[in-house]
Amino acid sequence: MSDAIPVHSLPKSPGKAPALKIYRFKNSTGIQKEIPGSLPITPLPTDAPHRHTYYEILFIEEGQGFHEIDFYSYPVQGSGLHFLTPGQVHLLHFSTACQGFIVAFSEDFYTFYNPASPSLAQFPFFQPGRRQPVITISNEERHYFHNIMENMVSDHLNSEADQSLIGRYLGLLIQKCGLITQNEMQSASSTPPTVPELVGRFQELVEKNFREMHEVQQYANTLAVSPDYLSKIVKKYLGTPSQEYILDKLLLEAKRLLVFTNLSSKEIAYHIHIDDPSYFGRIFKRKTGLTPNEYRDHVRKSAI
Repeated sequence: MSDAIPVHSLPKSPGKAPALKIYRFKNSTGIQKEIPGSLPITPLPTDAPHRHTYYEILFIEEGQGFHEIDFYSYPVQGSGLHFLTPGQVHLLHFSTACQGFIVAFSEDFYTFYNPASPSLAQFPFFQPGRRQPVITISNEERHYFHNIMENMVSDHLNSEADQSLIGRYLGLLIQKCGLITQNEMQSASSTPPTVPELVGRFQELVEKNFREMHEVQQYANTLAVSPDYLSKIVKKYLGTPSQEYILDKLLLEAKRLLVFTNLSSKEIAYHIHIDDPSYFGRIFKRKTGLTPNEYRDHVRKSAI
C-alpha cells in the first residue's frame, strides 16, 4: 500500500496530446500478442485500485466478473456499458475471458466535436449525485454499439483520419446511451425527475472543487445566487442540503484515501484542505459512526 492512489492520464505523443484513446481489455478473447496496426491492450493494471483524470466508457460484449467503483461492486454479466468520471477509484476483475472496448477521453474532446449536445454532466451515468454507472443492453443494442465501435476504431487507427469523425462517433455513442437510460427511467416511473440547470451546475462545481471549496457561500457566489436559494433548490431536487452534499464529497475522498493509501488521518485532513484534524475526525464519525482509523480497519478487513 502506497501513500497515493495511482492516477492515470491520457498518454501524450510527440507533437500532440491526444484526448481520446481506445483499448482492448487485458484478457480479451483471441489475444496472443500485440499485432502492429491493431488496437492496443490497455496498459493499466485494471485489477488494482486506480483512478483517471479523464472519462471512460467500458463497452463489454462478453465476460463475467465484477467492477468495483467507489466502494460499490457491480456484477459483469454479459453485454453492458460501464461509465467512469475523473477521480473515481475503481478496479475491474474478470473471472472469464472478455470481449469489448475501452474508450478513454477528455471532457474537452467531447465538447469540441459536439458543441450543440448536452454536457457530460447532464447524462445520468456521468451526473454527480444521480450516477447510474452501469446499463445493461439487449442483443440488438449490442450490435448497434459494436458497429459504432468498429467505425471508431477504424478511424482511430488511421493516422490520416479526420478527428472530427471520431468525435462525432463518441457523441453518438454517449447520446444513444442517454436514450437507453431515459427509456429505462420512464419505464420505472411515469414522471422521471428533471434536475434544473442551476443544480446541475452546482454539482459540476462541487465535483471539480470540493477539495478547496467547502462553503455554500463560495458556490453561491460563483453561480450568482444567494446561499439560501441555492440550499433550498439543492435540497428540493437532490434530497440533501447543499452543505451536506459538499461534505459527502469530501468524506468520499477521505474514504478512498483511508482504504487505498497509508496516509495518516492527519495527512488526509490536510489533503482535503481541512486544517484541523480533530474537526475532520469529528465530522467523519458523525457521518459514518466510525473514526477514520476504525473505518480503515473495518473496510480492509471486510475486503480480506
